[in-house]
Formats: sequence, C-alpha cells, structure tokens
Amino acid sequence: MRLWPLNPDYRPAIALGITQIMGYGALYYAYAILLPEMADDLGLSLTAIFGILSLGLFFGGALAPLAGRWTDQFGGRLVMTVGSLVAGIALILLSFVTGPYGLFFAILLAEAAAMCVLYNVAFAAIARLDLRVPTQRSISIITLFGGVASTIFWPLTLWLYTRFGWEVSWVILGIATLLISVPLHYYGLRGPLRDLDAPKQAASVDWPELQGKARKRGMLWMVVSFLFSGYLIGAVMTLWVTNVQDLGHSAALAAIAGAVIGPFKTVGRFFEMVLSRNMYPLVTYILAMGLMLAGFVTLLVVGFTVPGIMLAAALYGMGDGIKTIARGTLPLALFGQRGYGARLGWISFLSMGVNASAPFVFAWLTQAFGGWWSFFAMTLCLIVAMATYALIPDPRRLHDDPAENRCLPDG
Repeated sequence: MRLWPLNPDYRPAIALGITQIMGYGALYYAYAILLPEMADDLGLSLTAIFGILSLGLFFGGALAPLAGRWTDQFGGRLVMTVGSLVAGIALILLSFVTGPYGLFFAILLAEAAAMCVLYNVAFAAIARLDLRVPTQRSISIITLFGGVASTIFWPLTLWLYTRFGWEVSWVILGIATLLISVPLHYYGLRGPLRDLDAPKQAASVDWPELQGKARKRGMLWMVVSFLFSGYLIGAVMTLWVTNVQDLGHSAALAAIAGAVIGPFKTVGRFFEMVLSRNMYPLVTYILAMGLMLAGFVTLLVVGFTVPGIMLAAALYGMGDGIKTIARGTLPLALFGQRGYGARLGWISFLSMGVNASAPFVFAWLTQAFGGWWSFFAMTLCLIVAMATYALIPDPRRLHDDPAENRCLPDG
C-alpha cells in the first residue's frame, strides 16, 4: 500500500502547501523585517510606512471576491498561476521604490496578487478539484505546510537584509516566488473539476447547513468574530519583531521567538488533522482562540523574560495554526460548498477592509505607548472575538428545529 503523500489525490494539497510557505513568507512576514529598515532610507516614520502597508492591504483586498468567484467558476489553476506571476513581479518592484507613492503602488500590486494565491483561494481551489479525499482533510494538509512560513522567512529575511540590504532582498524574494509558486500552481492544480450538483462523496463529512434566519445570523456573527480575531493577525505578522524588541529583547531574539510560532502552528494543525480530524469546526475555532489568548496572557505577564516570550510564541502559534483551518472549514460546514469560493472572497474582502488598518493602528500604539500596550490591545480584540463566537448558531442543534431552519420568502 502506498504512503498517503504519494496518492495523486493529495498532490494538489501538498503543492498548495508549499506555495503557501512562499506566499505568506514573501507577501507578509518579510514586511516585519524589511519595512522598518526601508522607513529609514525613505525618510518615513514607522507609523507612516505601516500606514502605507495598511492602504495597500485595504485596496488589494478588493480583488478577493472576484478571485473567489473566478475560482468557483473555473477552478484555481489559472487564478493562482497568474496571481503568483504578478506577486513575483511586485516583490521585485519593491526593490526600486524611492518614495511613498512608489511604495504604495508596489504593495498594492503585491497584495492584490496575494488575494489570488493565499489561503482563501487555495481552499476554494482544492474544493473545486474532483478528488477522492474530503475537502476538510486537504485544507488541513495545506495549512500544515503553511505553518512554517514564519519559521523560515523571519530569520531568512533578516539574514538577507543583513547580508545584502533591503533592495536585493526583495529581488531575491520575487525571483523565488516566480521559480517556486508559478510552476507549482500551474502543474499542481491540473485535473477535472468537481460537479457541484453531484451527490456528496462517501468520504465527505455530512454536516447539516444553516438555513433561513439561522443562516443569516450565523453569517453575521461568524464574520464579526473573524474580523476581531483576524484584526490582530496582520499586526502580529508585521509588528512582532518591533514589539518584542520594545519589551527589552534584541532583534535577533525577537526574530527567533517569531520563528518559534511557525513550528507550533504546524503542531496545532497536526493535532487537528491527525488526532481530531473530524472535530466540528465550531469546536476547532474556540479551541484555537483559547490557545491564542493563553499566548497573549503569557506574553503580557512574563514576556519580558526569554522563557516567557518563547512560551507565548508557542501557545499563540498553536492557536493561530488551528484557527487557519477553522477559517476554511467553518464557512464550509455552516453554509455548504456551493458558492464557497465567492463566500470566502467576500469574507476576505470585509476582513481586509477592516483589518488593513491594523498595522497602522498597532504601529501607532507601539510608537505612542510601547509594545506591551500594543500587545494588550491585541488581547482585547481576541476577547471580543470569543464573545461574538458564542452567538454563532450550531446547525447540528438546529437541524430538527423547523422554526430556526425555515427559509424566508424571497424579497
């Protein structure tokens, strides 16, 4: 019997997992190292340069619904291949910027491309392929790989900057994206697309969908919870090194602590995939937020010590790793596969529209009050996300309740 990684039905997930390492590493984690250094050379403050990043994230996120709709209609092969090509070019353009306008254009192009190559489109792409494995399992595999992006790219980007400077670092990251992501998206996503009108596969998990009033209420509170739990993610990606330094640690130690997040993302995702692979996504989501909160509490209490910052990174990493899976499986479980890509795209658009301000807001908090208070504000966001999570209806409990599941009349 062949080992499961050699099964052709797992190959698209493995290919997408590798491209997520490259995508998140170059299109998000590299900012944490290179943008503060670029600020000095471009004559910008930390708040200003992360404000430009926030604008790029906001306007780039406008492409997410369209990318999701294209993936629903045509599959993810073309969308992700073109997206990774544009991403590589945009990263190279970052090496040539000389002022705020050029920086904004390059980041806007990079983040628009990111909407076509990162998790949301990857999840929708794998759901559209006609594979003999459950979509939930493929999503877990994709995120299992993606968890090491920070482990690789924070130390790697710091080394590239130290060795070559930020201009050459962006060129190297852009070329790597072209050489790795473009062919993997083109060749890894070949194959027939799934017929959405066909009966569910026997291997699929048959979870009931929300209907009627419960469906609308579930969408509202899920999105609100995603907004608050996601608001701190971009800030952690871009400001972790700066904030940890403000707690009294060196840049090297801050990068090492950041690198710890990645392996523990993988630990959390491995736990979800192997030990509890049929865990209902609502349970997965609250488990993830609980671990993330434990990480932030540890950071606030003992983050000024080396063991404390390492433990905080580990707990946060496990929670964030599991949360990424829930971000893909929870909409699938609550609302079904039809329109899944477009749904993820709109959720991503709303998230990006709100969360784009996070780097600017938390950079201002860091500059005005210090890294500890910036981390404290992130903790409050997570607490609000957990409170709104409690308002999401559970379709397993409503499945036999005709009042909750009755469809509303059109209009």
